[in-house]
Amino acid sequence: MNKYEHTQDRNFDGLAEHFKKKIYGSSKGEIRLQLLWEDLEENLLNSLEGNSRLSVLDVGGGIGQISAKLANEGHNVTVTDVSKDMLELAKVHFREERVPAENFELVNAAIDQLSQTITAPSDLVMFHAVLEWLAEPEAGLTCAMEAVAEGGYLSLMFYNKHSVIMKNLLKGNFRKVISNDFVGEKGGLTPISPLDPIDVYGWLDAAGFDIISKTGIRVVNDYLNRDLQARRSYEDILHMEKLLCRQEPYLSLGRYIHVIARKKGSFS
Repeated sequence: MNKYEHTQDRNFDGLAEHFKKKIYGSSKGEIRLQLLWEDLEENLLNSLEGNSRLSVLDVGGGIGQISAKLANEGHNVTVTDVSKDMLELAKVHFREERVPAENFELVNAAIDQLSQTITAPSDLVMFHAVLEWLAEPEAGLTCAMEAVAEGGYLSLMFYNKHSVIMKNLLKGNFRKVISNDFVGEKGGLTPISPLDPIDVYGWLDAAGFDIISKTGIRVVNDYLNRDLQARRSYEDILHMEKLLCRQEPYLSLGRYIHVIARKKGSFS
């Protein structure tokens, strides 16, 4: 068994509402979304203004918050997810955000079904917080990378193993660090496969992708205890996040790392 191998991918059918509340409905979820959106704008979208309408594929897109923003800006978005419950929540979210129906499509499909489900490559493929829920992360990333058009872009956000180790060290969980076992309880919301960034960067390079930018997502918030989080305002914490998220060593200690990478070739 390799260090990322588990028995099966995680499917959130039956847990979608709980996931929405715990992950998306919290201040840390808001920080994640805001940093991710601003990163996409600053490091990719603002430089592609000449391409008025991008084809966007959101793999394992869940509720689709970033996709809804892109669709409302006129891009053609397809959201896939293995969870039917998640796609139902996405349908509600897109309706609440008044996204034009002609600008998006919701598709129930597992990652290994992408090549049979999505036939045309996309200008931008988003793969946000999915790798860590897969039994075979490298194989899942390969499926996502194959869906990117030549010269197109991959927006990849993954759960960072360095952050998990540091958090456990700060809590005094030395035995857990020594055992190298960071898998959460069955049925919980702790990812099954935290990723070593060096592995992820290597997979991208081997597949012919050039990394354009790296950003740490939540380099501050997740190291504060609950009392400190409560005493500091959301705005103060977000300010520090933005100040440090692209600087080492803080970048590499983010709870997540967001990478924008370009597939070699000519952009359509």
